[in-house]
Amino acid sequence: MTAKVRDVLQTYWGTSVFRTGQYEAVSAVIDRRDCLVVLPTGGGKSLCYQLPALLIPGVCVVISPLIALMNDQVEGLQKKGIRAMHLSGPMKEEDLVRELDNCKFGNFKFLYLSPERAQHPLVQKQLSQMQLSLLAIDEAHCISEWGHDFRPAYREIISLKNLLPDIPTIAVTATATADVRDDICMSLKLQSPEKIIGSFDRPNIELRVVPTSNKLEAISDVIEPKGMPSIVYVGTRKSAELLSNHLNNMGHKTTFFHGGASEKEKRIANWMQEKTPVMVATTAFGMGIDKANVGRVVHATLPFSMEQYYQEVGRCGRDGTVSKATLFVEQGDEKKLWNRLMASIPPKEAIQKTYKYLCHYFDIAYGELPQGMLEFNLKLFCQRYDVSPKTTFHVLELLEREQVLVLTQYSTPKTSLKLEKSNNERHDALTDYLLRNVGGISERMQSIHLYSVAKKCNLPLQQCIELLRTMEKNGTVEVEQLHVDNAIQFLIPREDRRTLLPIVQQLDRFKKEKKRMANSVWEYSTTTICYRKKLLHYFGEKGKKTCKSCSNCMENNTTISDVIVALKEIFSCREAVSLEQLVMKSKYGREDVIEALNAMANEELIEQEKTNHYRLK
Repeated sequence: MTAKVRDVLQTYWGTSVFRTGQYEAVSAVIDRRDCLVVLPTGGGKSLCYQLPALLIPGVCVVISPLIALMNDQVEGLQKKGIRAMHLSGPMKEEDLVRELDNCKFGNFKFLYLSPERAQHPLVQKQLSQMQLSLLAIDEAHCISEWGHDFRPAYREIISLKNLLPDIPTIAVTATATADVRDDICMSLKLQSPEKIIGSFDRPNIELRVVPTSNKLEAISDVIEPKGMPSIVYVGTRKSAELLSNHLNNMGHKTTFFHGGASEKEKRIANWMQEKTPVMVATTAFGMGIDKANVGRVVHATLPFSMEQYYQEVGRCGRDGTVSKATLFVEQGDEKKLWNRLMASIPPKEAIQKTYKYLCHYFDIAYGELPQGMLEFNLKLFCQRYDVSPKTTFHVLELLEREQVLVLTQYSTPKTSLKLEKSNNERHDALTDYLLRNVGGISERMQSIHLYSVAKKCNLPLQQCIELLRTMEKNGTVEVEQLHVDNAIQFLIPREDRRTLLPIVQQLDRFKKEKKRMANSVWEYSTTTICYRKKLLHYFGEKGKKTCKSCSNCMENNTTISDVIVALKEIFSCREAVSLEQLVMKSKYGREDVIEALNAMANEELIEQEKTNHYRLK
């Protein structure tokens, strides 16, 4: 290790020791060689491009798929005193030019872009005129059709790369099978890349798959002791809210997180600070969240893919301590998984209707390509056309995936308005509140949180929206944004059939790939071999011995006397204990526990107090 590399590592990361694979990646980039890095979740992939970029003159361009992920990384760099910026969300062309000039002349070291933003001709022109050090592709599995989160826009990164032929490229990911790794190298045209493939094994994480008929009680048990930092993954937004409420009622301190949750930053902060140590969340939570001491990751529902499962499991035990990842399975889960998958793939008719309604909503003529970001409220859109919000959102996701449009979701709905001077004499509750509490609203545009305003005025939100619309028609208010929670930018002109035909034709292939992923999850959750071995084999790691710590290994090495000894320790409190608690706390399989209970009952060591509740005599 050179003195410069050691100094940068110590100065910015506070350590003198690289994790596995990091030094090889850093060395390759410094030597200006292309590089593919596959390291497990929590393995320190970002350092592999961030550190060498600090030693090479110029700006490192990072392509990243999620705004939240870019925010977290830029914030982390800024806290280290490193100049970094990201260009995300809707931006006017003049704002884009200003920010790119700022990057060019402002001594910035990192510029984060979405793959869609990286295709913008203006962005590509500006980048071609900058001194660049490195092109880094984060979450590089998104480039592969065989990956679990394929995004076609990633395929277009090559157009940017072709403009920068002398700049080395590093592609990093945590989840890539052998086929996906080959696809990444081919799609990015990496030149004789240095391939750094770390082990997918996280030996400090105990993998458990637990059959249960009472998930709520089982989840409550597995996140004990109370206060243990944990993440519980569920399949739907409603489930996240309900389960969080139930666990709170059982004495746990939890919060919930999903794409539509309010006050997301506050929820994350409370969890990070362990005011609410348990986060109940959909898959929207976790990317870019770096909390080292998470002791439990629980899957209350089956994940969509093994890649998703591995990513989410990898969010526990990052500090190296023994942690537990528990996947609960109950009767009917296979069918539920398939139904959830099918619900995420909208039918042909829904795709056609939604696209037609969008064009009507934004008044887009045939052959027209609207410029800039168009803002709207998903709920109000669905009410106007009497369509399902869930199906409509899945259609929008699909249209984004197929590069018909770019969808930007705001964390909170936006409202921007200015009251005209004539409103000073009005006395309705909304106007009075705005005039009293929003300074300068009669002089210039002001942003307000309309939902909060409506609450404080004791008015229904919809009534506030209708009132503002009426005032806008009367010329007493100027509105730029009215409770918008999404923005859409169309990428191709409206051509109806020609636009949608390729997407419709892809649906069967898309379903087939989703089914393959779901089958892999079900095979894992029902296997009788070592879970660690099964997981590693999925990612191409062969020859691993059984771990002796997963639930299958423990069950296969179990004798009834072992189980009885464990149960006696649990019964030491002499209170009635449920079967579900015994399964969870003993770490043995349900069948072994039942067999041991029968043996103990035959020896009159225990008695059944009520259905499936036992105590020592």
